[in-house]
Amino acid sequence: MKNILFSLFVFMFAPLAMAATEFKEGVEYTVVKETATSTPEVIEFFSYVCPHCYSFEPLVNGLAKRVPEAEIKKVPVGFLGRDMGPVLQKAYAAARLLEVEDKMTPVIFEQIHRQKNMPQSMDDVKAIFVANGVEAKTFDGVINSFALNGMVAQYDRTTEAFNIRGTPTIVVNGKYELNMGEIGSEERFYRVVEYLLSAE
Repeated sequence: MKNILFSLFVFMFAPLAMAATEFKEGVEYTVVKETATSTPEVIEFFSYVCPHCYSFEPLVNGLAKRVPEAEIKKVPVGFLGRDMGPVLQKAYAAARLLEVEDKMTPVIFEQIHRQKNMPQSMDDVKAIFVANGVEAKTFDGVINSFALNGMVAQYDRTTEAFNIRGTPTIVVNGKYELNMGEIGSEERFYRVVEYLLSAE
């Protein structure tokens, strides 16, 4: 009976032990904060102008299915895209407030990276929203609102708190930053995230 129980114990915890030896601090991830968030979360720091973020989007979208227990957050950074960086931050915040982010993020990415048509002003951004079903007056009502400006300020505070200097950057549970150059494949990306979510 003891042998059966021991075998069962080994079978149950072997995957965790294998992950612990496969993924190492300083290789696949770096500890950036002493304490983790109280609830599981994954933050992606991104920019619409970042081609790697555009390529990375399907992996981030797949996280919700792989780790349904975690809240997936996107934080747009303002330091890429020169003058358009803060404008595109506001575009993302507007999409969130208007509850059209799932529609607008792919559209904006596609226009910038596939169509090679970079917006040059807030008017250009507004035109993208209007072309995709958002009424002009509705867009105008949120783009300079107190709520939107508060969201952008929070994006900047979060970016600074984690000392983000490049995109895409993934932070798990507010404590672990993935070293993307060491991940190597889509499957390993998911497994590293799953491992870090269960590390606390």
